[in-house]
Amino acid sequence: MDISTAYKDNNYKIHVARNILGNKLNTYTEQYESVYYIIDENVYDIYKETKLSFIKSPLVVTGGEPFKYVSPLMHTVEELLASGIKRNSLIVVIGGGATGDAGGFIASMVLRGVDYIHVPTTLLAHDSAIGGKTAINSRHGKNLIGAFYRPKAVIYDLEFLDSLPSAEILSGFGEVFKHAMIHSPETLEELLTVTEGSIDVQNLTPFIIKGIETKMKIVIEDEHESGSRKFLNLGHTLAHAVEYKYKIPHGQAVMLGIIAALYISNELNDTAFDIDVYMSYMENHGYPVLLLKEMDIAEMISLMQKDKKNHRNDYISYVLFKDQSTLAVSDIKVSELKNILTALKERI
Repeated sequence: MDISTAYKDNNYKIHVARNILGNKLNTYTEQYESVYYIIDENVYDIYKETKLSFIKSPLVVTGGEPFKYVSPLMHTVEELLASGIKRNSLIVVIGGGATGDAGGFIASMVLRGVDYIHVPTTLLAHDSAIGGKTAINSRHGKNLIGAFYRPKAVIYDLEFLDSLPSAEILSGFGEVFKHAMIHSPETLEELLTVTEGSIDVQNLTPFIIKGIETKMKIVIEDEHESGSRKFLNLGHTLAHAVEYKYKIPHGQAVMLGIIAALYISNELNDTAFDIDVYMSYMENHGYPVLLLKEMDIAEMISLMQKDKKNHRNDYISYVLFKDQSTLAVSDIKVSELKNILTALKERI
């Protein structure tokens, strides 16, 4: 399946299907004199003799979040410059969400910008590869350094998902769940039914595609996050703090952040989300819900105050539900948020 963006210009396609990498990639790489491949070391170890055997001399980078820091990023930049990369070269970034975030940022920086293609290899990356956000982490928090920079294409070969460990599936599913919740109560209910017993990647393709379409619709309306794109941060305000503190996978932290967002929505907007049902569902699937009981509220607040989306002192910007299906961004006074999160911690 091909999904096309609908910007005023500089549009690109998201290709989604099994076993499409080689053929789809060729249609793009043949347009460039030189192509550079940045590949997550874990992905390369698994596929270097099979799906990725056609790639010669790739830049194999540290897997996961450790790549999203200045030192490993600049090492890769220097490697590209030493190899003679030109403005009319192409970078192909193959890996999960962290590799895509950092690889896209490298493409935006090198020679003031070269073309790049995302090849996401995880369930989580179906989200991060869409929308043109690139970023790395700072010692002050996640994704605080970056740029909006659109790829030339996204090639999502679903065969890569076959080799994902269970922890990666749990993480990626957090964003699938988020997109279903944003899309509609009916889509979420369908997803809950399909995954009631277990989370099987083979059953998620319709929800992956619906998630891509949901995100694409929003980012086309609001590319630079001045309005509705903020809704895609559902669950992320607390999630980034939890992820940074406890070093758990991003999507697992998002699921905990969604619990908090639903609880806060109930408290501030009189919504009627059954928190116990969501917590039970997540615990049954192995999400570390009890971290919400352990968290240091003052530390979480301090980390959330560093979130780049905040715009008022002593307030934290939060994506909440106004009703069971309508999202809005609210500025919550720090003292009030402390009280609500303390109450959530005590009820778990």
